[in-house]
Amino acid sequence: LINPWARSTGFGGANTAYVNGVEAMNLNIAGLSAVNKTELYYSNVALFSGAGISMNSLAFGQRVGEQSVFGLAVTSMSFGDIPITTTTNPSGGQGTFSPQFLNLAISYARSFSKSIHAGGSIRIISESISNASSQGVSLDAGIRYITGDYDRLKFGIALRNVGPKMTYSG
Repeated sequence: LINPWARSTGFGGANTAYVNGVEAMNLNIAGLSAVNKTELYYSNVALFSGAGISMNSLAFGQRVGEQSVFGLAVTSMSFGDIPITTTTNPSGGQGTFSPQFLNLAISYARSFSKSIHAGGSIRIISESISNASSQGVSLDAGIRYITGDYDRLKFGIALRNVGPKMTYSG
């Protein structure tokens, strides 16, 4: 649920009806339909400065035909090396482990008219720590309606991260 794109993060996600292009794949997938030809975004975010946590994101959107856009996004988080501790050895000294998070989204958006746009994504999720891992799938869907003088009035509805519960094994 962490948004890797600076502009929509700065709005706090309040621009769900306004967001356009590949950046929309994290808020309202219907905004992907605004891609004109090809869009490619890359982002590197250092979370909690000094903690060694980083997030890398790459997103690609390609218009295919008059009204359709396909998108692909990959987000990876790295948490650095974390010391292994136990209840009997709380100070560590037994080595380190590196948790990993990977998220792959395949998206499609379509403009049905000048005012109505819709889209959907399927997201594949993989998370792991030293001795446990989990894989899952989620779906996103969104719709956007644009009206008013100079298309200034926009309404958006987004359904995000709908899917079965993820369970860890290992």
